[in-house]
Amino acid sequence: MLETLKKKSGKSRLTRAIVSIIVVIGLLALTKFAIFDVITGPTKLDLTSSPDAYEGKYVTIDVENYLTDYVEHSTTTTNTSSGSKSTRIDGNSYIVFNSFDDYEQNASIWYYYSIYMNKNMQSDLNKKIDKTWDYWFDETGTVAPPETTTVTGTWTRLSSQLERYYKETLDEMGVEESEYDVIYLYTVDTAKIGGQAVSFFWVCMVVSLAFLIYFIYNIINYFNSSYASSINAYLRDNSLVSIAAIESDFSQAHPVGNSLWVGRKWTVYMDGPKAKILPNSELVWGYYYRRTGRNSVSQMKLYTTARKIFAINLSESHTQEALKFYGEEQPQMVIGYSKELETCYQKNYDQFLNIKYNPAKNMEQADPYFRDGGDSSY
Repeated sequence: MLETLKKKSGKSRLTRAIVSIIVVIGLLALTKFAIFDVITGPTKLDLTSSPDAYEGKYVTIDVENYLTDYVEHSTTTTNTSSGSKSTRIDGNSYIVFNSFDDYEQNASIWYYYSIYMNKNMQSDLNKKIDKTWDYWFDETGTVAPPETTTVTGTWTRLSSQLERYYKETLDEMGVEESEYDVIYLYTVDTAKIGGQAVSFFWVCMVVSLAFLIYFIYNIINYFNSSYASSINAYLRDNSLVSIAAIESDFSQAHPVGNSLWVGRKWTVYMDGPKAKILPNSELVWGYYYRRTGRNSVSQMKLYTTARKIFAINLSESHTQEALKFYGEEQPQMVIGYSKELETCYQKNYDQFLNIKYNPAKNMEQADPYFRDGGDSSY
């Protein structure tokens, strides 16, 4: 018995582990495995290197000069019931540049690129734009250069629409590509990590972590005996019952489907990766239950004398097969469902027990062989 149950549990654990790791890999792929860049820290962006080498990477750079904002980003939401629309400003894209001195040419090379910043930074960045212009047009040499701003985000190629606005704005300002004016068609997107919105990225990472933990949990339990914890607990609570007796009953039980064994004394079934056991003598009612819709279920419901309900996931045909065995071998059980039975069970439990349970128990006391040779003692 235990070997059979262990194999069933192992298969379930392995399936769950495989599904879990597939989900983890899928979420990491969706976010372009950017979590590793986040963990190790963003890459320092070197503007003097090829910009293509950083594409898609999580980078950081100290922005020196803010030239202007050129695009306002917004989100429009439509109310499905009223049809009204509302617009939320998310942030702005800015044209910025860093200068590098070329001592051999006795000149400065300006590297232009774009950054996206949240709207809550707009006021501060407008001040930096003013300071940038004041510094570069100062003829007195008394204006201090603007303070740098450390910006961290994903180095992303500009979309076609953003690229058009970007180029048009630079043209209007008289900036042209040259030996000393290098224009990069890239932006540091602070709103995204791994190609996804920052909030969505972290949701994905939390879900990935949960599935990774679940993967480890299933792998660990694949190699131990936790599958039999319910049976072991039952044995501890019932010291007069031996595992040998349960195994003997299991060997003669009726297998139903791939996960249920209906014996004369016990019902053993798989609930996911765990084996469960029910003493049949405590069962008073059993029937098939089905719920359709989004949260659909197909179950066999079993009720005990302690008024506990056990729902075993089974198809209708397998449930009817199991109920047939219960009907033949468990005379104390009411088999099948009706509204009248449910009302009686809920409103007058003693009367419900008088339908089958009490008469059967009385017969057992008068005739120990009432159950076709079965033994009522455990």
